Amino acid sequence: MATSVVAATEAAAKRLPHRFGNKQIFLPNHIVTFIRPKPRQPPNLATFVVPLQFNKLDLRDYLYHAYDVEVTSVRSFINQAAPAQKHRHFGKSYRPRSQKMMIAELVKPFVWPTVPDEKDREAFDHEMFARLTAEREDQMDKQVDPSVIPLRTQTPVTTARKDLKAQAAEFLKRGEWTNGKAEDGKWTEVDKDFDV
Repeated sequence: MATSVVAATEAAAKRLPHRFGNKQIFLPNHIVTFIRPKPRQPPNLATFVVPLQFNKLDLRDYLYHAYDVEVTSVRSFINQAAPAQKHRHFGKSYRPRSQKMMIAELVKPFVWPTVPDEKDREAFDHEMFARLTAEREDQMDKQVDPSVIPLRTQTPVTTARKDLKAQAAEFLKRGEWTNGKAEDGKWTEVDKDFDV
């Protein structure tokens, strides 16, 4: 039994062009992101965003052990981020963290799946996703820009508030409802702040 295991490992070692697996990865605490290729990029090149401390051998071992993907060569470069301000439009300027990217040349080409057609997007509810994304961006803009956030004293008077005031006055006039603060359908001193 032991001889068959040794023979199998020797056969696997002869099959590979260079040594693999010297660095063991168990539960990695890093994130490797596979990026969709550019339009004219050949299918045997794969682009990854990796941590700054990653080197070419780390990516090669990671792809081989995690996904059983063989790589012939790896190129790496660092994208330096442009200076930015803390709160988009104001605040101290700083340089965001750089991003390291690696382009691996794969032995077997990988082709990305096609974009789903319209009926598949409806099953996914793409419209709801687009509305949620727009609302999220709107809320982020309101949080960042303090001129957009209304003060509590500047609450706009809407028609809904006027309608609610008219309904409350009608209930008080008929005597069907009381909140313990209004007397004879007139607002007390406490409720003058809410007068529209």
